[in-house]
Amino acid sequence: MAQDMSTAGRGRGPWVIFAVVAALLVAGVVWAVVGQGRPGASVAASPSPSWATPTPQPTAFATPPAGSTVDVIKPPTDAEVPLDQPAPPVDGATVQVVAVTAGTFAGQVPGEPSGDAITVSVRVVNNGATPIDTGAAGVNITYGGDDRTPGIAVTDKTARVFPASVAPGAEAIADFTFVAPLAAEGDVRVTVDLLASEPDIVFVGPRP
Repeated sequence: MAQDMSTAGRGRGPWVIFAVVAALLVAGVVWAVVGQGRPGASVAASPSPSWATPTPQPTAFATPPAGSTVDVIKPPTDAEVPLDQPAPPVDGATVQVVAVTAGTFAGQVPGEPSGDAITVSVRVVNNGATPIDTGAAGVNITYGGDDRTPGIAVTDKTARVFPASVAPGAEAIADFTFVAPLAAEGDVRVTVDLLASEPDIVFVGPRP
């Protein structure tokens, strides 16, 4: 009987060793999984994302220094000039109304009126030594004598326009059209705004 038990024990020996090794392996896997599930382990293992801490933004911005400006005050108009005469020269510029023509105008731009019209042709002569800026020159007209009702400026695509500037010794003519009733009584006044630092030039004369 003792011999039979010894033989049986030797047969079970390898299986016992295999079972112990398998149990140890399973225990190691379980330990690793549990360790990964702990909060401390996951925080230590994964780095903080780059967007977790926002870049501080400035709460105030520097105000750039203001540029220096020079106010240009336009002097008042001293006297009126007859419609058929040139104005006295100013800074080398001579301004003259060369024509006042009656006609009609058909508005082509939405909102632009149609009807009786007056076209004023203005000449600028440069007798000075420097160019005259005429790109921003403005012309207006009033009718009805002392009532001074303004004519409505309209766009005539066929009219002459001033160039950006008039060179020394040169001249330029531009046409300006206004819708205004031709039956209105009284003189018309043509106001020419040529130089920002000089008074407007006002021409007065009978309506066409």
